Amino acid sequence: YNQDLDIIIKNKTKGGELIITANGNPYLFKEVELLVHHAPIVERWKITAFLQPETNLTKYEIGTDKPLEYYGITLRISEMYFIPLENPNKPTDLGIKVLLKNYIIHKENSRLREAVYVHIEHLIGEKSFANDIAFIEIGQWEGDNENQIELYNLKSYIDIEMDN
Repeated sequence: YNQDLDIIIKNKTKGGELIITANGNPYLFKEVELLVHHAPIVERWKITAFLQPETNLTKYEIGTDKPLEYYGITLRISEMYFIPLENPNKPTDLGIKVLLKNYIIHKENSRLREAVYVHIEHLIGEKSFANDIAFIEIGQWEGDNENQIELYNLKSYIDIEMDN
């Protein structure tokens, strides 16, 4: 159908879920929506358009989330923070600086940016990632700071910003 689209299969005991993703490419969003709209109904399978935002944040809040490994980069969302950034030339654009505990270890890894993007996309959902965040910087977490927000609260932050 389109080689730039991907699928994610989630098996569950009472059925499964097939997620069609555009890998965050907004130019392919319409194709994903059409494909899911015209997909056949398959018993015990849910067919979903796009990676959806994570709704159960408890594991991040209490720090029991599993580290996600991506090309040798191990990151835990519960150990990631962000600081909102503004672009004076485009005040409506939301940017963030993601702060990692182990940035120093991974900063030379060419896959670091990709790893951070994948984590954020899984956390806030594919459409929000593509549409709501204009730019992302990455840096070292230096310890508690009143300006930083836990990364797992990013979706709530975006929702509040979009309402203003």
